[in-house]
Amino acid sequence: MYCRMRRLSVLVVDAGRVGGQLVSLYSDKPVHDWPGHSQVVANELAEQLVTHARELDVEIADHRKVVDVRPAGERFEVVTQDVVTREERTHVAASIIIAIGAGAFEPRRLRVPGEDALSEEFLTYRMPEPGKVAGRTVVVVGGGDSGLESAQAAHRAGASVTIVQVLDRFVAMEANVALVDELKIPRLLDTRIKELVVEGGVLRGVVVQTKGEPAPKRLECDYLVVNIGAAVNLEAVQRWGVEVEGSHIKVDSLMRTSVPGIFACGDIVTYEGKYRLLITASSEGAVAANSAFVHVRKPLRVTMGDLYS
Repeated sequence: MYCRMRRLSVLVVDAGRVGGQLVSLYSDKPVHDWPGHSQVVANELAEQLVTHARELDVEIADHRKVVDVRPAGERFEVVTQDVVTREERTHVAASIIIAIGAGAFEPRRLRVPGEDALSEEFLTYRMPEPGKVAGRTVVVVGGGDSGLESAQAAHRAGASVTIVQVLDRFVAMEANVALVDELKIPRLLDTRIKELVVEGGVLRGVVVQTKGEPAPKRLECDYLVVNIGAAVNLEAVQRWGVEVEGSHIKVDSLMRTSVPGIFACGDIVTYEGKYRLLITASSEGAVAANSAFVHVRKPLRVTMGDLYS
């Protein structure tokens, strides 16, 4: 949006569905921290953003994965591949903004016996669908915001919910902690899942070990939600020459990466004082767009008038 307001031509390439994690992972999640909405469903917010972008003539190519980025003089060649047909296309870009959220990732698994035997009818690594958990006995693994929000969603759908958290405390926003307390959702802290009890492909329970307890115990359940983060793979980004720090892309205050002309923003970046919220990611997007504008157009100075000229 900000690139278009700067009168730059823009192509958004998304390996999945346009709208990112708001539609692919948390489509039914209520968002409470977007200004102007006391509560908005994630996929509805994503739809509003996509509609706004299209109205600004942002070109969007979904279900296309970026497989290579290579320098081409003062520009870049971006090679994309259709995730279904494997057809490749090459796009020439004066600048690139990496805004891939948690990145090309796989949800982090428990890696315990019984996990590989379960279908999506009994196990999810995403926000649970209300229709799948209504009336069931659900264990949610994870004490961050995603875990607590999954527990709230399952509770609202009519499930009997227990939260299992490996730490001795939750690591979520105070509002989410307060809400699970208000809903009186049971929790087992300092507790780790040791094994899943699966019979004939059906989940019957989980075996948990609480720190300080002499022996593991069985916890009955017939649906499991695992929200313990994601394993991010930034090998492709590193091949492009972009410096990473752990599982994030290192940027400065102008969202510049180690490669001139390549910028990054959102959950995938790290810098001193980084705070992971939708609103701060959006702010970083505006900064990255302005930085790309300066890189491409090389104005003598940047003023608010430039934005609307």
